[in-house]
Amino acid sequence: MSGLMLVLLAPLGVLFALLCIQKPLTVSLPLFAASIPFGSLIGIGHSRFSSLSSILGFLMLIGLTLRLVVVRKQRAPLSGTVFLWIAFVAVATTTALWSLGPSLTANGVLEIGSLVALYALISMNQIDREIVHRVEQGLIAGGLAAVGYGVVQLTLLGGFPNDVPGLPPGPGGRFGNDMLGPNNNAVAFLLPFCICLQRAATAPKASTRRLHAAFAFLMFVGMVMTGSRGGMLAAVLCIVVLIAAVPRGRGILAAFLVTGVIAGLVAFFLHPLGLAEREVSTTSSSGRTSIWKVGLAACPQYCPLGSGWETFPIVYERTQPTVPGAEVLVGKGGSYQPHNVILLVGIELGVPGLLFFFSVLGLSLVEAWRLPRAVRGPPLAALLGTYQASLFLSNLGYKFFWMAFIMVALYRSASYLERAEEREAAELDPVR
Repeated sequence: MSGLMLVLLAPLGVLFALLCIQKPLTVSLPLFAASIPFGSLIGIGHSRFSSLSSILGFLMLIGLTLRLVVVRKQRAPLSGTVFLWIAFVAVATTTALWSLGPSLTANGVLEIGSLVALYALISMNQIDREIVHRVEQGLIAGGLAAVGYGVVQLTLLGGFPNDVPGLPPGPGGRFGNDMLGPNNNAVAFLLPFCICLQRAATAPKASTRRLHAAFAFLMFVGMVMTGSRGGMLAAVLCIVVLIAAVPRGRGILAAFLVTGVIAGLVAFFLHPLGLAEREVSTTSSSGRTSIWKVGLAACPQYCPLGSGWETFPIVYERTQPTVPGAEVLVGKGGSYQPHNVILLVGIELGVPGLLFFFSVLGLSLVEAWRLPRAVRGPPLAALLGTYQASLFLSNLGYKFFWMAFIMVALYRSASYLERAEEREAAELDPVR
């Protein structure tokens, strides 16, 4: 029966793929944005490239490349961040020569190289306001769908999935365990959260403001359901940045900040309906403090040139016995990660990788700040919030991390196009 269904659906899949290739910015990119919170939950197979978002990303790479050939090049000068990210990937590739795990490094370079290629191609294509709006709508739709899925788990399916394989949903489970992971899912909500808050504060119509205030609240509920403290701190930073960046509506955002902090504290201390309830065991895996201690102990040996991209688990395994008090990591492979993006890049890519990483982050923040004030809030706030969260996570290979950079590129290109069109209109109509 499954084979028959596959045969019947294959033509539809081919048509969908052709549509995504034909319209990479108006179809593929919004769908890609919407699929990010679900991770491998929606996909085919179990490889790191089999999720729906990865498939859409691959189709986008094809479509964007073809689009550069037949469509006029964008008017905005190419951002220096493109060259910095390419240099970053070059450093990661070079570490394969002395990597502690050459196959791990090769797979990791393929993954991050594809994300950088996607970012570069989007930056080189011409973007208008309609494309930006569609991507924003995709982010919001995906966030709401993911939150709705979590609410169904909580109310109808016995609770959130457990992070221990084989145990049923219920107490001890966390929202996101079957998607990106609770902490990463919390960060994936930041960008649509910021977009909704901006609209809740600045939209001309009261009905639009109320609707997006409700959407922002639901995104906040999604973060609380994950039980991620780092995600909640990042959300607070996002609101503070929005208050400073938006042209109007600061009172609405300040009220949301106060309400959100109170609601978050209630959820984390009282756990209504089991929200934000976590069971933490120190006997089965090491906490962040222990991980950071081992990483810092390994830095003198590996930070000059790096241990090889994606090899921190090997570094931890080799260094942990020499660090007093550091625990042996067992359980999920994710617990071997450094839980800090600076430590990740420093250990795996060394000083060269750190230089390019901080350079591209700094330039991206400058570009976000230089956006027109009417649109600068969400990309700037999401970029800072995502970076803050990355100080507690190893999320450089996750698509939500790159989506924050992609949105800066989209807003930047659309703003350049609008200014160019305004100048042309003024030249054609001197009286105006």
